[in-house]
Amino acid sequence: MTEVHPEFSNKNERSENDLFLPFTYEEILKKIGKDKSRLVDLIVPVTQFEKQIIQVVLDIENAGYLLFLYGVSGVGKSTFISSLKFQKHIPIQSIVSIDASELDYENKSDIKLKQLLKQIKKEARDFFSENNQSNDKLCIVIDYLENLNDEDNNNVKAFFRDLNGLLRKYPILIIWPVTVREDLENMQEFAKSFSSTMFHRIRPAINFTGPPLDEYPNIAKKTIMFFNEGKSCYEFQLTDNDLENLKKGYEKKAQEKHLIRDYLKDIRSLWEERTDYISGIVKNVPKPTEVWFIFFYPEAEDIVARFAKQTPDIINEMWNADYKSLFVYISDNNQRKADWKPQRLTLALSSRMLTTKIMYLPTNALVSCIAAYAKDAEIPIPKEDLLNRDKYNILQHWCIKSNAKKTLSTTPLYLQLSGVSITGGKRKSGRVEKGLKNATPAFEKINKDISDKKISDQKFNKAVCLALQDVFNNSEHNLDFVAEKPHPHLTNIRPDILVDTNDKLVCLEFCYTNNKTPGNMADYVLRKLNQYMKQLKDNFEIPKDLLS
Repeated sequence: MTEVHPEFSNKNERSENDLFLPFTYEEILKKIGKDKSRLVDLIVPVTQFEKQIIQVVLDIENAGYLLFLYGVSGVGKSTFISSLKFQKHIPIQSIVSIDASELDYENKSDIKLKQLLKQIKKEARDFFSENNQSNDKLCIVIDYLENLNDEDNNNVKAFFRDLNGLLRKYPILIIWPVTVREDLENMQEFAKSFSSTMFHRIRPAINFTGPPLDEYPNIAKKTIMFFNEGKSCYEFQLTDNDLENLKKGYEKKAQEKHLIRDYLKDIRSLWEERTDYISGIVKNVPKPTEVWFIFFYPEAEDIVARFAKQTPDIINEMWNADYKSLFVYISDNNQRKADWKPQRLTLALSSRMLTTKIMYLPTNALVSCIAAYAKDAEIPIPKEDLLNRDKYNILQHWCIKSNAKKTLSTTPLYLQLSGVSITGGKRKSGRVEKGLKNATPAFEKINKDISDKKISDQKFNKAVCLALQDVFNNSEHNLDFVAEKPHPHLTNIRPDILVDTNDKLVCLEFCYTNNKTPGNMADYVLRKLNQYMKQLKDNFEIPKDLLS
């Protein structure tokens, strides 16, 4: 009976692979807690409506204004209002929200509108007791009171009468969100019966239609990253084409149907549909596979940084290949474009079928492993040649196994296999730079041996495999290393080293090259990865539409 990996056993359980998208402002606040300053990383400016707010605020002198913000539910009114405090070009010093649903009544005779007026007056007094009435601007937002249908008309009239007097005394801006146009018109009529000066002469209300439709994909990407620990949409098998195609569907709808909330719901539905589809295929895969591409040349750390995620706080995602960085090298090459449709690339890089990492092994660590394990790996290079300054020029102490293991145990490869985080960023100079420099002649000679077909790279892979076996031999990690062994589930795939970690299979693919260009790294990764995807398709009957 085929064993199903526990990661895929229950789709109803929330896991790190689940996509979270908030559909209401309340969900946003629940996720971020009290630290609303984090919203600045999520918000996309809506300049059309910001300009209208600025126009009203700049005209506030001795008296304040009441400004109705009309927009249907789900258009993004609350998020827009919250964004105002983070836009430095908007001359508002403080924004205070009053939750009308939580106003406390002093006695049974009190009415909601009376308490609301008291709260507005209190906020205005508190603000101007510490600020300049001529220059500093206060904005008060009335939340959760989108109509006055349940209020007695006499009470409503009294409220607007008193509010008019308050605005004459305090130069503040009151923003009142409303979702139904009829409610807006009714409240405007009540207010105008006392004074039309309560409203701005040009902007008595703002008809808020939300962010521009062209911004929907960008908002979705930011929202996904913000609420999913920095993961991109591509890591949820959602491509740029997916987001654009959904947007095009909205272009055919009437303006009032352009709701960012519905767009995010559609994205979530697409993800669920696609995830269910993939899960059905994954059930046939006994163990998930990861492919780790390892580069050895001295400058590899810098080039790898262009293609791999640096997330030391999320160890499972450290070194994961970055979709956008690789896609650049697909879009400008016709053959690669034919092989790599966006959906296929997302599946190859980060899915429940395959995960791709791009890493480096310091040159001196590679050379030391080869020198120390040359005899065991049956590498046809006499020790005297390894030490000969005119041949491989390898340092004497690098040929000692204990030293090779010590060096290997500090590398990203070892740390990642151990589940230990590594600090991102370029390593310090000094001993590291000296080690790379000392290893360069031997690395160049090894590359020449391989390219001249003098020695097979399989021999060198065997040396690294033996070193890994030794360094993990007495550790708590139950890892099995074998060189040049066929993948148990993917026909015609024979990784340089296959690592069985019990819960997944890690395929180490080594690239011996002196070509230090980013394009060469991308080419190697995409060519090798193409082989894996072809075998996945053939072995597990992945439908073509999932790869298009």
